[in-house]
Amino acid sequence: MTVADRLLIGRVVALDDAGTEAEAIALRGDRVLAVGSVAELSALRSGRTEVHDFAGATIIPGFNDTHAHLDSVGLARLRPSLDAARSIADIVQVVRGLARITPPGQWIVTTPVGRSPFYFDPPSALAERRMPNRHDLDAAAPDHLVCISAPSGYWGQPPCYTALNSRALQLNGIDRNRQPSVAGVEIERDAAGEPTGVIIDRNYPESALLDLLPAVPRFTADERREAVRQAQPIYHAFGTTSIYEGHGCAPVVIAQYRELHELGQLSMRTGLVVNPVIRSIEDARRMFADWLPHARGSGIGDATLRVTGIHVPFGGDPTVAALAARDPTDVSWSGYVKQAFSPPQFEALAMLAAQHGLRLHTVASDRVDEILPILERVDAAYPLAGRRWVLEHLSRTRPESIARIRRLGLLVTVIPAYHVWKVGDRYRSLDEQAQQGVVPVRQLLDAGVPVAAGTDAVPADPLFTVWAMVTRATRGSAAPLGAAARLDVERALRLMTVAGAALTYDEQRKGPLAPGYFADLTVLSEDPRVVEVDRIPQLRRIATMVGGRFVAGEPAD
Repeated sequence: MTVADRLLIGRVVALDDAGTEAEAIALRGDRVLAVGSVAELSALRSGRTEVHDFAGATIIPGFNDTHAHLDSVGLARLRPSLDAARSIADIVQVVRGLARITPPGQWIVTTPVGRSPFYFDPPSALAERRMPNRHDLDAAAPDHLVCISAPSGYWGQPPCYTALNSRALQLNGIDRNRQPSVAGVEIERDAAGEPTGVIIDRNYPESALLDLLPAVPRFTADERREAVRQAQPIYHAFGTTSIYEGHGCAPVVIAQYRELHELGQLSMRTGLVVNPVIRSIEDARRMFADWLPHARGSGIGDATLRVTGIHVPFGGDPTVAALAARDPTDVSWSGYVKQAFSPPQFEALAMLAAQHGLRLHTVASDRVDEILPILERVDAAYPLAGRRWVLEHLSRTRPESIARIRRLGLLVTVIPAYHVWKVGDRYRSLDEQAQQGVVPVRQLLDAGVPVAAGTDAVPADPLFTVWAMVTRATRGSAAPLGAAARLDVERALRLMTVAGAALTYDEQRKGPLAPGYFADLTVLSEDPRVVEVDRIPQLRRIATMVGGRFVAGEPAD
């Protein structure tokens, strides 16, 4: 008889196709051995079996965050924080303190103004309702170079603000004559036409750094590796056991995950998508044929780290892309290389990807009706059925488009906390049916489209995303956006747990709490299906396990 290594007691919600619920779960090695009653599983115990009694708690599969941006959350921890600053005086005090411990002439670079993880409207977060200018920062650190970083527009909401002191302006060549080259980037000026030290970026992808600030220190490879290391326990504490970075990762980011895995320090099951640096269609032809065979099909890797497929953006700003191409390691908070491809270029790249067996991922947002005709032409030349191509970040579509997605056999990821809660108020003027087409998870599921949800790190808490799918509330109103598109809690949990396994070809070994599947789970203080809905994000994550090993929380006695 096989003996269990661990026995966990609590309400087990397996989220399998059979709707299994039980009193306990037995683990052997990194797998689930059995699920059942305490009496049934007692037969699997021996003197060496560890028993953890989570009385009154609920055990569910670990969360699989399918748009995680885990590394960006870790990067924010590497810089001095301004989270507590509520005035320019507070910022000056922080910078002055940093100047005392930083050698003269060196850089002081902080996190953005505002409260993480959102950084909504930074100037209004300060008592003066403006950003610190160069004079404020000069007074705090006259012998240093100072930069108050801007967040990515995807974290907060544009406009985003950078603040520099005079030395930093000078080193970056920003004077009264300097003009940005990227649309939407502005150098704030005083009445005399001189730069105030504040840079305003109205773009979602951070562009001012590439355009105007070449001298501001970038994250090193070692810092990126440390960021991943530090972010893992943050995500595990939320109950997350797997991530999938479908937006694509620059080579420098993939290298750091690989190194952590080799060092035995990657505790998060990780699926990465290659963000190849494509400078021309001919460049892509060689790259897809000769340099990326490891990313074809299901890719390469193991149960902890898998690299599969490529990300190719649809659209984008060519000016930003040209700036980013100068140094593909300069990916700032985002972790991916900013590129831009016109519809004809995207189609050529999609054809090449299909020809060479590379799974294509692209951020669809609200442009799916432009993308689908291209993919249908690709499908006519190279049938896409079974290839698991992915439409990422789908924000808005129509029923007829959902039917086309289904016919092509595409997979879909959605970001409800972003497109519904965070920016959903922009869709309030639409009629009810059109509102239901914003993050239409219910319609996608009803049509048989494989769909999974991610957090986009805004915030990184999967239960907040579950809440967003269940309520469809927006930042400006508790009234649901497209009420008929709301999900029940169990289906929302499935989208944040078991559904994402197909993205990394793991559906036969990862997801539900079923015998033979990985023992990846989280223990919640209560059952989210029965608590008052607005309490869902507040549920305590008591413990998290990856492969039968506790990675967060305290195991019960």
